This record gives sequence, structure tokens and C-alpha cells, in this order.
Amino acid sequence: MKRVIQNVCICGRGAVGLTFGELFHQYLGKEHFAFIVDQPRKERYQNQVVTMNGKPIKFHYICPESPEDHDFQADLVIFACKSYSLDQAMQQVKPFLHEQTILMSAINGMASEDRLEQQFPSLQVIHTIAQNMDTRYDPTCQQGTCTTRGELVFGAVDQQRKDAAHAIAEIFDRCHIPSQHSQQILLDQANKLMFNCGINQVCAAYQVTYGMVAQIPQYHQIFCQAMEEARMVLNQKGYAITEDMLNDWVKRVETFDPDSMPSMAQDLQYQRPVELDLFAGTIIPWAKQCGVRVKVMEDLKQRIETRIQNKH
Repeated sequence: MKRVIQNVCICGRGAVGLTFGELFHQYLGKEHFAFIVDQPRKERYQNQVVTMNGKPIKFHYICPESPEDHDFQADLVIFACKSYSLDQAMQQVKPFLHEQTILMSAINGMASEDRLEQQFPSLQVIHTIAQNMDTRYDPTCQQGTCTTRGELVFGAVDQQRKDAAHAIAEIFDRCHIPSQHSQQILLDQANKLMFNCGINQVCAAYQVTYGMVAQIPQYHQIFCQAMEEARMVLNQKGYAITEDMLNDWVKRVETFDPDSMPSMAQDLQYQRPVELDLFAGTIIPWAKQCGVRVKVMEDLKQRIETRIQNKH
């Protein structure tokens, strides 16, 4: 029997959650779409208006502490939280799962799917990337803005998950979610990691925007060098990332909102924890194993750590 997704939940109402949650809310309604949050957030969010590009949205929120919410059973859960919140999010979703629930992670890096599979061995996890978005979310005033919504890239890593991936493609089409159904998702994830090692870390280390990276030679060069170092390491780890793939990211950055910043730079701005472990914290240990020099990556890591210390 064909698998059909009716009820969708998102964990994490930051930039990524808001970007795609707006579309699920619009096309599914509150009967079939909700954000999973804790009790304090539920109370706070229900009493505040969140806006996306100036449009107010009244989302549906459910939380594990409210037994009356447990009637909402999710066919698809998308984890759009930060990596450091994933353990908590995995506990929060448990009352809303059934044996056919599909799990996706829009979290940066390449580790979150493994963590989901360890926690939920009987459920199917579909590897996912959130990319090309320039959403800015200001939690102090509950406002999100974006000029480029980006897309979710997803795919099955084995034959057993093909039906789940097709069900996701169908619900994404139904809700007008910009997406790509990838046939090489692990390579695509490595390619995105290379990009993040450049753009996220340069913007965070120097507190610069996409436009400044695209237009100012100093930042543009560091961005390219960091990506090249990550590419060399990922090649050694078995991911066939080409120079053309790297150059494609260089061109793509020029299309982003020039005044916006990626998530890591925003996290530093709002004094939130920073996901450095997903980028330099992943590549530098791999580089040591492979005997690849990554001087630019080490410098970026040190600069970001200094900024974090100075914020406290």
C-alpha cells in the first residue's frame, strides 16, 4: 500500500523551522501541522505573534507535558533544532510518534542522522539538507525575514527507505516545499559540509554578511581556501567532491541576500551556543587522521572561539 503523510511536526522554530513551517501551516492547517515545543515555550509562543516577512502566523504548538496534545500522531517529524538541542528534542517527540513515523533532520553537519537512528532504531530516517536559504530570525521580536527560501534536499540511503522518500516527495509537492529528491544524498551532505566550513565560519569569525564574502577579496579568498581544505579532507574520507562543486557554491553565494548572515554568525550575534563542532570540529580531527594540513580552518576555529569567549 502506498505510504501517505498526513500529519507533520517540526522540532525547532528558528530560521529553518519557520521557513518551511510557514508552508506546512498554510497548506495543511493546524489540524495536520504543529511545532513540538516544551511547556514554557508553548505558553510563550501562544501569547506572542510570530511574523514571516511581516505576515503574522498563528501556529499550532504541542508539547509532551500536555496529555491532551498526545492525540496528534506525526507521520513525519523534521528536526530543525540546533545540534546541541537534539537530545532534548528526541525526548520531546516520543509521545507523538507511531511505528510508521518518518524522521528527517535539517541540522547542519553529518552526525544527526546517526543519532536519530540510535535513539529510534525501529523508525526510518531520511537524510536531509537545508540549503540556499537566507532567512534571518530575530528571537527578541519573533520576526523572520527571507528573500530566498532555499530548499530541502533529501534521499534514501538504501532500498528499504525508498517508499518513505517517495512519501516525502509527495507531501513536499502538496505543500509547495522547495525540494530536491537526491539519488546521492551522502555525497550531497558532504558537499554542503564543505560549503558550511567556508561560509558559516568566515561570516562568524569576521562577523560579515554574504554580500561581504561575495564582494570583498579578503573574505572571498578565505571562504574559498576553507572550502578547499574541507574538500581535500572529505576526498580522503571517500567523498568525491569536485572543484566544480566548490565553484558552484562560490557562484551561489552571490545570489543570497547580501545583508544577511548564515546561522553561525547569527548565533554569535544573539549570544546563542555555536555549532563549531559540526564544521571545524569535524574536519580538523579528520584532517589529522588523513595527514592533510588545514591552516585556514584552524585559524577560523580559533577566531570563533575567541569571539565566543569575549561574549561571556
